[in-house]
Amino acid sequence: MTGHTSALHPLKPEQAAAAAPEIHAWVAASAGTGKTQVLSARVLRLLLRSTAPHAILCLTFTKLAAAEMQTRVASRLAHWARCGDDELRSDLLALRAETDIATMARARRLFAQVLDAPQGLAVQTIHAFAQGLIASFPVEAGVAPGFATLDDRGGMALRRRLLTEAIEHAAIDGDQAFLDDLAEISIAGGEMRLATVAARLNSHSEALAGLRPEGIEPMLRRGFGLPTDSDGGAVLKAHVQAFDVAGLARLASALEHGGKNAAAKLVLLRTWLESADKVAGFETL
Repeated sequence: MTGHTSALHPLKPEQAAAAAPEIHAWVAASAGTGKTQVLSARVLRLLLRSTAPHAILCLTFTKLAAAEMQTRVASRLAHWARCGDDELRSDLLALRAETDIATMARARRLFAQVLDAPQGLAVQTIHAFAQGLIASFPVEAGVAPGFATLDDRGGMALRRRLLTEAIEHAAIDGDQAFLDDLAEISIAGGEMRLATVAARLNSHSEALAGLRPEGIEPMLRRGFGLPTDSDGGAVLKAHVQAFDVAGLARLASALEHGGKNAAAKLVLLRTWLESADKVAGFETL
């Protein structure tokens, strides 16, 4: 805040209307059109009208946007506290605020007032605001007093712990079918597949709680791409029948011109192509 601060750009008519404290405005704008400039200008105009800093609440979607708002407003107020009269008057004109002696004097005191305010200028994300509101009224919100929110990292750690416990119980109980299903899902989708699916299921926990228990497993098996009838042989047969046999025959022809390793693979491939029961020879293939 101690470096050079450039002069404010004059607000355009539409921006000035949105920044006017007496107007209730709903603004729709694309990226890079000056939304943060307008919001900062509106906060500065409110402060210039002697609005107490703690009475102003700015909500943003991201922490980055909240930090940007805080920096812009604080930097501008610090600049007003030390700049010359001409620079201050230029900024006030750009905001379409009054430039009388009383307003200019008030502008120079705003930085100290914001610093001295018990809670400062409240610029926070919608999520932080909602969390604070629920923490103030936990009983009314239907949550336990003293609750703690679960962030992304904590949620991932919890899901991994629950999955580890489920695997340990399955191993102790000898539930080999469950372990085989987990292995198939992990091999097909990678190590993050289970975490992704668990996170999506968790976001629909209320809907899942209303399902009949016997209906949950078939739904999960379809979602994971597992056989719904628990018959792996039937699934294997269906997939083997869909193989591109003509393509495999062309591959056999290409292997005829290869070396020792290709010759060994050629024998296995031709044995499978000529076999009557191609499902039985799948492991060989």
